[in-house]
Order: sequence, then C-alpha cells, then structure tokens
Amino acid sequence: MQDDFEGIHGSLGPVRAYSYVRMSTRRQLRGDSLRRQLERSKDFADEHSLLLDDSLQDLGVSAWKGRNFKTGALGRFLTMVENGQIPRGSYLLIESLDRLSREAVPDALTLFMAIINAGIVIVTLGEDRQIYSRSGLNGDWTKLIIGLAVMSRGHEESQTKSERIRAAAKRKREQAREGKAHITSITPAWIDAEPIEASRYQFTLNHHAETVRAVYEMAARGLGATAIARKLNADGVTAFKSKDGWYQSVIKALLSRADVIGTFQPHRIVDGKRIPDGDPIVDYFPAAIEKDLFLRVQAMRSNPGQPGRKGNTFTNLFTGLCHCTHCGGPMTMKMSRVKGNENGRYLVCANYVRGHRCKDGKRHFRYEPFEAAVLDHVKELNLAECLAARHCGFGNDDADDRVATLKLDLDAITLKEQRLLAALEEGDGPVTSIVDLLKARQQQRREIERQLQHAIQEKASHHAWRVAPALEADHIRRLRDAWEKAPDDVSRYMLRSEAHTAIRELVTDIGFDAAEHTITLVVANGAAAYRLDLNGIRALNAFKIEFAPA
Repeated sequence: MQDDFEGIHGSLGPVRAYSYVRMSTRRQLRGDSLRRQLERSKDFADEHSLLLDDSLQDLGVSAWKGRNFKTGALGRFLTMVENGQIPRGSYLLIESLDRLSREAVPDALTLFMAIINAGIVIVTLGEDRQIYSRSGLNGDWTKLIIGLAVMSRGHEESQTKSERIRAAAKRKREQAREGKAHITSITPAWIDAEPIEASRYQFTLNHHAETVRAVYEMAARGLGATAIARKLNADGVTAFKSKDGWYQSVIKALLSRADVIGTFQPHRIVDGKRIPDGDPIVDYFPAAIEKDLFLRVQAMRSNPGQPGRKGNTFTNLFTGLCHCTHCGGPMTMKMSRVKGNENGRYLVCANYVRGHRCKDGKRHFRYEPFEAAVLDHVKELNLAECLAARHCGFGNDDADDRVATLKLDLDAITLKEQRLLAALEEGDGPVTSIVDLLKARQQQRREIERQLQHAIQEKASHHAWRVAPALEADHIRRLRDAWEKAPDDVSRYMLRSEAHTAIRELVTDIGFDAAEHTITLVVANGAAAYRLDLNGIRALNAFKIEFAPA
C-alpha cells in the first residue's frame, strides 16, 4: 500500500485528505465505530503527511438506497469536487467501500467510478487496505475486482437485513391485528403503556383523556381551534407536552386524529419520510371518545364557516351565510369612524369594496341592529317543530356521518395507493401483482370519490342534519343571555361561537339587497323566511320584520 501511495502522491506538497465517516444508526455512536474510523484516518494522514479534514460525516444515515449520496454529506462532497472547491488529487479516506454505498453493485459501481473519474483517490483503511485511483485502475484491474466483491457483500448484507426487518414488522402487524401483540410502546399523550410481557403492553387512559373529550365536545358545539386553545389556556389546563400552553396547531391536529377512538396507523421510514405501513388497526388503543362524537366533529370540520379572524368576541354571528343579492359575493365586515358613530360595524359586499363584478352593492348595512333583529325574532319560531319538519321532509338525518365516514374511507384507500407506489419504486415484490393491486385500489378510490361527491351534493341540496341537544328550543336565546353577562372576552367568544354553529344549522341563507335596502333571511332551506326592511340609510334602527312564505 505504501508503494501505491508513493506512485500516486509523488513529490507534490501537502495534499488534503477527507475522512468520510458513516454510521447507519445513532446506536453505533455509543460504540467504538466513530472513534475507530477517525483514528484510522488520522494515522494514515500522519503517516503520509496529509492535511486531514474530518468534518465529512453521515451519522445515522444509511447507505442503503443511497441516502448518504442523495441527501447526505457524501453528496455534498461530490458537489464541491465538481465545483472545484475540492481539488483533484485529494484523498477520500474510508473504512471500507460499503461505507460509500450498499446499493446494488451496478449503482454502487457508478458512484465509485464517479468519485475516481473526478480525480479523487479512494483509500480503504479496513482489512483490505486498498488505494483506488484512475491511474492505478488503468494499470491493474485486480483491485476493482476486489472492490466489486466488497460492494456485493455490503449490498447482500443490507438486503438480508432489510428483508428480516420487513418480515419482523409484518409479523408484528399481523399479531397486533389478532390482538396477540403490540407494535410499539409509543402512545398518544392521553394513553400510558405498561409492559406486561415481550411485545405486549397494558394501555390505559390517563388524565389527558378528559382534555381530549373536552376538546371534542367544544368542537362539536362549534368552537374553532383558536377558541378551544384560548379556553384551555384560560382555564389553566395542562398541555400534552408544551410548557407554553396550548397552540391552535395542536388542537387542529388533535381534531383529526383517529387514535382518539382507538385506531392505530403503523408507519415506516422510507427515504427519510414517515409513510403508513399497512391498514389502520381498529381498537388498538382504548378510545378516549365515542366514535359518534368523532364523526360528528369530522362532519362539522368538513363544512366549516367562512375562514378568517372572528375578532376577540366573535364579531359576526352570521359569517359564511351573508351574500350580496346583486352579484352573489360574500358580505364583509367594515368599521366606520363617521362622526357620531364611532367604531360602528357595517356589512358591505366584498366584491363592491374591491371593485370586482359588483356595481350595485354599495350600500352599507349596520351590523348591530341587524344582529339584534334576527336574534329577537328567531326565537319566535318553534325550533323543535322546524327541525322536525326539516328532518321528516328529507329523511336524511345521517348525511353528516355519511360524508365523514366516506372521507375516512377515502383517506384510507389513498394511503394504500401510496404504499403500493412506494413498493413499486423500491422494487418490493412482483411488479405485475403490485400493478394489478394498484389498479384495483385506484378503482376503489374512484368509486369512493363518486359516493362522496354524491353525499356532499345531497347534503348541500337538502341541508340535512339531525336534531341535536345543542339545537333545542330557545338555545340561542339562552346563549345570548349568557354572553351579554359574560365576565371576559374568552367566555363571550365561546358562547357566540356556539351560537354561530346553531344559527348555521337553522339559517340557510341571508341575502342583502342594497337597492331595496332589505335583508332576506331563509330558515331551514325554505321552511320559513323573514324580510328585514330598513327605513332609509340613516334610520338604521327602524326594522320591520315580516313573514314571507317560502
């Protein structure tokens, strides 16, 4: 090896050597591998008067599938060689060729030759103790044969290890589906895991489960993630992990997690990405809430009100319902600082405000009298009768559940497609079988999408919903009484948010006619309608409400 080195190095001045250290798992850091690789590189550099750079490290990065080249330090090294930042004739010191790549021999050889052809000298410091350079290989191809044998051995070892891990994971999943074992002891924040035997744990709900239930119950009453986070923080409820209280993003994620009803989705890591591994396992964990509550919340989240900031006290109870009769555009809230009417709030056509598609919606409607008039007269309807008539008229009281269930089915079949595509990319299993199964999954997905579209159209057409405790008679009046006496903005926001949800269940549409200066409010998709007449632009408090048969 000394003769080979002298033939390459010649009488040139100091040359830089780069020690490349790679370990596929962080566990190896606790062993001797890192010290051993760095020490061998330092000894070689000292022996041959090379300037050593030991910053080239891929710790916890696997060479299986070429991740160290695609996203790791080795790829950055080659980029610097191509850019001239690392001069030709520099040395790359590695323990063995399988540190460079554990891909199939053709791919590993391509990487190996790319480094050699870039003018870099590869030195292996392990048992084989070889120097590989373009000039050296031109004179003796025997070394390349040795290198190919090392590459082949490394690939076979990784292939065997991968197959064993995959088989073990598959066996674990099968046992978990049969209730004979558990995949992992890692659990959601509201579940504790106590080992009882090998691969088996006792899962129990802890005190956070009550928080999960409270979050879902608030969501079922119509509160958004921001309002829920605000309420939990105001009440001093301990967050799952953060010491800084609750965040909107945490609530949003919680409201979409199927593990709250006990469903567990196994995952695996592919190219550094966490992807689903197999179908979800039902009843894997103890459920923190009932499935009915979960589906109701998913249905409500699939049909949210108009997004955006609602103010500190939920300014507009009718957001998402109000539109301009001239252009069909939404009504937006504006503040007025006109003398004598400081901080007044008005609803005006959003299209007119931005000068788009609407020339007639210029009139501003005072919000406070509008809200008071609606709340004063909605209670005159027998809410229970109205809901019952609605229910009997369309006979579709489980539309929300149907939409939510189909969306969950769509998510599940989409994950299956993604897994099959990943299997094709990785070459796992017979290609023909995977393609046939992928086609079947795609057909299933299209059918679910068709059913979901039909269910959504039916829901939109009929505005179907079921009688719920939140929509009992005089519910809105009681909420109004409560928020008018609320001690703080947080409580007021929650109460008005809940009223907003109840109003959306009752009121189908609110049209604002700027030309006539009237507002038409349709209840229960036409079961009743009200007209609010405003007597002049300035006499905003003079409302006359008449019943207008649908």
